[in-house]
Amino acid sequence: MQMQRFQKTAPLLLAFCFLSFVVLSWWLLFRDERALAGIGSFYPEWGSRLVEIREWLLARSLNVLPTLIFGLTGILAFAAYWFSLHVNISQRTSIIFAVAFPLIVFFSYPILSTDIFSYIYSDRVLVEYGQNPWLVKPGVFPDDPFGLLADWTEQTKVYGLVNQIIYLPAAVLGGGKLLPTVVTYKLVALIYLLLTLAIVIGLVRDQEEVKQANIIRALFWNPLLVLEFAGAGHNDIAMAFFLLLSLAAWQKNVMWLAGIILALSVQVKLIPLLIFGFFALSLLQKKQIRPLLDFGLGFAATNALAFLIIGISPLEFLSRVFYNTTVYWQSLPGLVSRFIPELGLPFSLIFIGVIAILAALQFKKNWSPIITSALALSIYLVFFNAANWNWYILWPFVLIMFAEGAGKLKNYLLLATFTDLLAYPLLWLSHRFGYGHPGWEVAIYTIIFWIPLVLIKFKLPQKLNPTPLLD
Repeated sequence: MQMQRFQKTAPLLLAFCFLSFVVLSWWLLFRDERALAGIGSFYPEWGSRLVEIREWLLARSLNVLPTLIFGLTGILAFAAYWFSLHVNISQRTSIIFAVAFPLIVFFSYPILSTDIFSYIYSDRVLVEYGQNPWLVKPGVFPDDPFGLLADWTEQTKVYGLVNQIIYLPAAVLGGGKLLPTVVTYKLVALIYLLLTLAIVIGLVRDQEEVKQANIIRALFWNPLLVLEFAGAGHNDIAMAFFLLLSLAAWQKNVMWLAGIILALSVQVKLIPLLIFGFFALSLLQKKQIRPLLDFGLGFAATNALAFLIIGISPLEFLSRVFYNTTVYWQSLPGLVSRFIPELGLPFSLIFIGVIAILAALQFKKNWSPIITSALALSIYLVFFNAANWNWYILWPFVLIMFAEGAGKLKNYLLLATFTDLLAYPLLWLSHRFGYGHPGWEVAIYTIIFWIPLVLIKFKLPQKLNPTPLLD
């Protein structure tokens, strides 16, 4: 009886949490003086009023109170999400709320990241100023009103041609105005989130209905995923869409199409370049030479055409992306760099060795390329990624859901989405209490990556009644 009651209360509780996140996002906005100044530059009549509200809220625990409420709401949301995976909720209900949750969160302010403003500022290099964004830094136009809201102003575009294309209508329709532009950019992420849901429904169609519904809930009821894609508007969801669409073509043995679509994913964000290697190795291992050639040529030709259009070489583009290895954030390389600087090259060489070992293990043990890819991405994030932004854990998390077995890795990544969400209020508390102290960096890194591992070690997921999905 209690489990039946929870079937109804779990989605409603999650909806309440997402509504709370929307309110909290606007409340937390007033912590950010730069954002308020940027909004005021677009709407001068609001500027003084926003400052007055901020001063009023500062006298009422603006820094601490909403941060604590955000953390508690995150815990409540994840608890509802976790237990929703342990009850029998129909596929229809799972899909309805998978659509409803991002629609709710769409109305939040993108408080978790400034990336959406960086997308806008970079895209305006082409749309507003007629320059090539892969050659010209947005910071060249310091008087652009979006510059005050954006980061990464002194870096040329690190996303590919497809990313530029999918955001082009939003950039044009926004007309250089703040609210319409942010809304249209967030709408792009929302559309790709819903398209990804449609792809997932197709990918799991042949499985038992209970497992179909479980996978849908595991992905699209996940609090971090919903907040990062529907709330913050990260372009990673477009990358995930093309990646899973490529997987659908792969499963139907249409290898040339799988290669082309995977290249489209790379032309949003480079991460699937690693995944291509493990999938190509799988075909080589099975001695499927013609499918391997189709897959490889489709992938290579599409990327070559894209780089030809944007006007830079792939190697030059890669070197710019690797600039991020000099930026440290919530990572093991960041912690080590406090004692031994300039370790980017050693970390990179060791990671190449790890990739070679994983490739050998896949070849020897006949691992699924999905498992190898997700494991490689997980190892990269835990040990080698210089700047770990909280939504990066969603890369392997989305992929691993379509692998058979790998229960421990699935559980680890699922728990890590929770600890990554909790890292936000910890970061905000650090701004108030000793920001910059290495203890905060150690604590946040440990909580994100090692607490889930400890929980797996002591078999907490199994003690909490594991689902068929996560066994």
